[in-house]
Amino acid sequence: MGNKIHVAEVYQVKHHIFDNFNGKSDVINRMLAENCPGLSWEGEDVECSTRLEVPRAELGDLIAKIASDKEDFEKWAKLHNIEESADKVIAIIAKWISFSDQRNDFVVLSWY
Repeated sequence: MGNKIHVAEVYQVKHHIFDNFNGKSDVINRMLAENCPGLSWEGEDVECSTRLEVPRAELGDLIAKIASDKEDFEKWAKLHNIEESADKVIAIIAKWISFSDQRNDFVVLSWY
């Protein structure tokens, strides 16, 4: 039995731009891959991917992890030249969650 073609009845793309982590896609993508086991991405290498799908619940878990050990996160951020504080990163991830399409269980992130 062959594949059947489907037409998207509703197809909407609306992006919100976040002016954070410029030039740090590889670091942020790697952090997400290490902390969000359900992460999926396009391409062979997560560090170079320009499109990621992150389970919303796993981003919530990442917020909790950062909040529970801000000092450790700050060391990691300094090592990777991330200027944002732990509290700022938590706020950014929370915005990703809130601005994402609430009709599904994942957050789509795009770098371009």
